[in-house]
Amino acid sequence: MTFETPLFLLLFLLLPWVLKPALSSRKGLPLNTLAFLAENEGFLARHSSTLSRALAASFLILALAGPQSPGRWIEEKMLGIDMMLAIDLSGSMRAEDFQPQNRLEAAKKVLHEFIVRNEGHRIGLVAFAGKSLTVSPLTTDLPMLLEALDNLSFGSIKEDGTAIGDAIANSLYRLEEKGAKSRVIVLLTDGQNNAGMIQPEAAAQIAQSRSIKIYTVAVGRPGGAPVPINNSFGLKSYLRTPDGQLYLTKVDEEGLKRLSSIANGAFFRATDTRGLEQAYRRISRMERSVISASRHRVKEDLSFFPLLLALLALAATWALSLGRLEVLQVNRIKEEKNV
Repeated sequence: MTFETPLFLLLFLLLPWVLKPALSSRKGLPLNTLAFLAENEGFLARHSSTLSRALAASFLILALAGPQSPGRWIEEKMLGIDMMLAIDLSGSMRAEDFQPQNRLEAAKKVLHEFIVRNEGHRIGLVAFAGKSLTVSPLTTDLPMLLEALDNLSFGSIKEDGTAIGDAIANSLYRLEEKGAKSRVIVLLTDGQNNAGMIQPEAAAQIAQSRSIKIYTVAVGRPGGAPVPINNSFGLKSYLRTPDGQLYLTKVDEEGLKRLSSIANGAFFRATDTRGLEQAYRRISRMERSVISASRHRVKEDLSFFPLLLALLALAATWALSLGRLEVLQVNRIKEEKNV
C-alpha cells in the first residue's frame, strides 16, 4: 500500500494530545496493557469517549493521507495524423450521378463518416472552386468541424472553376507544423485544374519535399454526367456547350494519378456513392500511425474505508457521550433525593 500524501501521517504525533485526558489519570500504562484493562474495567468506562475520539482521529488521518492500492498497469496508444481534407465545390459537383442528391451532398456525407471514424487525429478542411478557402484549420474539435462541413454549399465560393493547385497549396500551409508523425492531404474533385495561381504538380512536389502525402479521389461516371442548372424561368435544365450540346463533366484521372504519385500517396476512382465510401475507408486503413505508447499504473483510492471507520468511531463517541450524560443526570437526581 502507498499513500498519495504521506505527510498527513505526521498528524499521528498529535494523538497523545487527544489521549491526554486518559493518560493524565495514570502515571503510565504497564507493558501488559491488555491485562491492565482486564483488571481495571473502570478505566474503559471512564475514558471510552476519549479512546473512541482517538480512534476516529487515527482513521481520519489515514483517509487524509490517501491510501492507495498498487493498482494495475495500463498501456495507452495515441494515433498521430494531421490531415487536411480538400473538397471540390465547383458547379460540376451538382451532377446527379451520385445518390441521393448530387456529388457534393454524397461527398459531404462520406466525409462526415470519415471524420467521425478518425476521431483522435487533427483534421482540417479546405474547399475550392475558382479559388481555395480554408473552412477549418487543423482541429480535434469534431462537432465544430462537422458543423463547418455541413454548412458547405455551392454558394460558399462565388468564383466557379477548379483550382486544384491552390487547394493543395492552402492545405500545405495548414500542415506546416510538424507535430504529427504523419501528414496527409486528401483531395476530392470531379474535374481538372482550370483556375488558380499555382500548378498542381508544383504543389505536389513541395508536398513530397516535406514528406506530406497526397491522396486524390476522382468522382463521377467515366463518361461524365450532365450538370443541372436553373434556367431564366426558375425551371430545372442542364448545362450545354456553346453549340447546344449537352455538357458532360470530365475528370482528369491521369493528372490526379500524377499528383498522388509525386507525393507518395494513392489515387482512388469513385463512380458512385458506394465507391466513394470504399475509397475513404481504404484511406483510413492506410493511415494508421502510432506515435506514442505510454504505460502507467492506475492506482485505486482506498480513502473511503478509513473515512467510513472514522465516521463510525465518531458516531460511537457521540453515543458514549449521550450515555455518560444520562448517567450523570441519574446520579445527580439520586444525590438530590438523598439530600
